Amino acid sequence: MHPQPQEQPATGSSAPAQTRYAFVVKANNPVPGGARHDAEISSTIQLAGAPSAGASLAEVFEQRTTERWSRRSPVPFWIHGGREGGLMCSVQPVGPDVYDVYAADGAPMARVTRRAGRVLPWPRRIRWTVQLSDAPRPLTGKSGSWYSWLLYAVSSPLWLLFFLCVLVYSLIEGDTSDTSLDGPTRTRWRTAGYGTALDYRGINKVYQFEPRHLDFRVAYAQAVLHAWERLR
Repeated sequence: MHPQPQEQPATGSSAPAQTRYAFVVKANNPVPGGARHDAEISSTIQLAGAPSAGASLAEVFEQRTTERWSRRSPVPFWIHGGREGGLMCSVQPVGPDVYDVYAADGAPMARVTRRAGRVLPWPRRIRWTVQLSDAPRPLTGKSGSWYSWLLYAVSSPLWLLFFLCVLVYSLIEGDTSDTSLDGPTRTRWRTAGYGTALDYRGINKVYQFEPRHLDFRVAYAQAVLHAWERLR
């Protein structure tokens, strides 16, 4: 039986309950996490199109440490939000590219797994798998579609020329912080028979979310992991 999703708690910019909406994950410069002296807010989740200074749907907390989250050295994080800003869920790394999502009461909700992409010995895309604790079939999302990757491969000489131009310009300006060359990144998490639950649009970096197909807490946790892979 497919799990029944829960409604998004109301906030100053709350999304309509049980209706499709779009949100973004913004990686911030860490700031102190309110009353918690051992934590800091490192990211926020906001409705797409909302003012940057507007109320957020949720805030992502990390333990205050010199070790920052990365795929090679992941650290736990907590997502807070709702009317009282309370704990929504926590995410704990359990192995390389494997994370467990827990509800506020400690109940297991899902396991999120990332499988790396590669070119050899045969090409494969990055794949995310969300195995819900009370559903037999997981949600899976692959980075890019086969036709977008085919088009990307065919047009790669033009992309390479564009990248070299950007790199030369960045070297002249003295800023090479954003000269990466990414392939197709659109990712759609879906379960057979239930349609798409979460859809990342790589061009505008927005997550389209369908609350009827997935608990918003798991969706936020997956989106944060996916966004941090690009932003951090």
